[in-house]
Amino acid sequence: MHIEEIIQTITPADTKCSQLAQARFDALIKPVGSLAQLEHMTAKYAGIKKEYNKLDLNYPKRELLVWCSIDEAGQAEKIMHAKWPVNVLAAETNAKTQALLVTAETEADALEEGAALVQELIHEHGLELLGFGCLADAENELVRAAMAGGILQAAALRVGVMLDGLAACKAAKKATELAPAALDYCFASHVSAEQGAEEALQELNLVAPLRLNIPDGAGEGAALCFTLLDAGIKAYKEMETFEEASVHAEVKEFSLAEQKKKERN
Repeated sequence: MHIEEIIQTITPADTKCSQLAQARFDALIKPVGSLAQLEHMTAKYAGIKKEYNKLDLNYPKRELLVWCSIDEAGQAEKIMHAKWPVNVLAAETNAKTQALLVTAETEADALEEGAALVQELIHEHGLELLGFGCLADAENELVRAAMAGGILQAAALRVGVMLDGLAACKAAKKATELAPAALDYCFASHVSAEQGAEEALQELNLVAPLRLNIPDGAGEGAALCFTLLDAGIKAYKEMETFEEASVHAEVKEFSLAEQKKKERN
């Protein structure tokens, strides 16, 4: 399938499911909004999956993709042999790490190459979430185009993408210029220490839950953010609402006002 055909198949995430998921978080026995970004990420994922029932919203099978040019072949080989920091961090969330070498010589071909690589991995491994890191320079237009193609293909298959670093954010910007609904499938992981990283996230209107001063976007932040999404899903599935616990929703000790009063004292 060519990139134009892929773009035509991208549909927005299910806003209603996201809203219902957020409503469940608001009804849990805790102060409203107290899980902050964990709630936002989980509700967004519910919209991607079109599923808000706590029994059916499951932990996504995921892989971390680190995009490279031929100049980073040596590092890519270390990743493929699980000898890079990102491998260790990803493995903690049961995620494999793949290094993807971009060989296309034009941006148009790179878009197609990235889409084809992602389609193959999603179909072969049954993936529901991807992490996107990059070893190439953020200004490498061919690698960035390949990543954009990968984001478009993931969105077409209703698979979320955890963006890591400046190159991934620029790729997402390119993808959303081609298909605005692709943004519904993008998550921010961390604010890297790369110059312009924070501004790139702001352009996408995405908020990253982590700020770890990691100097690049090689995938470590996305791997760590997999854990945060799992935590949000776990709270969503395992905590009880007031109704489920047969507790009246206006019990004073659980109110947000009461919690804030305790903080002031």
